[in-house]
Amino acid sequence: MCELYAINAKRAVRANDGLRLFYQDSVYHPHGWGLSWREGTHPHLHKEEVRAIDSSYLRNVLSEPIESTNIVAHIRNATMGMLTYNNCHPFMRSDVTGCVWVIAHNGTILDNRLTDGYEAFAAGDTDSEQVVIYLVDELDDVAERKGAPLTFGERFVILSHAVNDLSASNKLNLVIDDGTYTYVHTNTVEPTLYVRTSGEAAIFCTRPLDDGGDWEPLPQNRLIAYRAGRMERMGARHEHSIDEAAYFAAIAGMTPSA
Repeated sequence: MCELYAINAKRAVRANDGLRLFYQDSVYHPHGWGLSWREGTHPHLHKEEVRAIDSSYLRNVLSEPIESTNIVAHIRNATMGMLTYNNCHPFMRSDVTGCVWVIAHNGTILDNRLTDGYEAFAAGDTDSEQVVIYLVDELDDVAERKGAPLTFGERFVILSHAVNDLSASNKLNLVIDDGTYTYVHTNTVEPTLYVRTSGEAAIFCTRPLDDGGDWEPLPQNRLIAYRAGRMERMGARHEHSIDEAAYFAAIAGMTPSA
């Protein structure tokens, strides 16, 4: 199981303290870390296949102010894929319109019918990267047929349908960032993705951090989009819930590469 952390804000916020607190959990999630933030529309991406609390690279990154409206962070506990840079989250991928997507995943794809074949286009060998390629491919397919960039409403509908379909038999805790909107999804029976609002910022994390904030479980089994720190749109609910006990029993029978 991995952990996710993300921020969507109206104005740039300094995230160093929250990120340091989040990365402390790498004691239990030792297989790599990643961090992305936007400077304007330009995304920065840093990641490494070592435990975050042992990383001098991460300490150097966090020694400078991390200030942005859109931030995505991840610590990895590998169930599929080797311990390599290419398998660390978040993943960055451009669509055909030039939009750069930053996506992080917590879960394992047990039913890969929708992502089958995407391993040929991946830099690494993790199922999470194949999810990213699948989602961007779904967006590209509609944009190419339209012959123009997609509106937010069109993007939301495409992602909502794709995420709902992919949730069947799969644990799919996701953070999807396009530089303006942050889309989040969780489908576990027990809460495994939380949100707290602080001023004009929405902060997301796999578990409530001990930062004095009031964390609330995200509504489950639906895609939700945030913009400027506020919920912008909530998709239709699906029924593809994953029981954590059954999920861990299923992946225990798999042979991890890490």
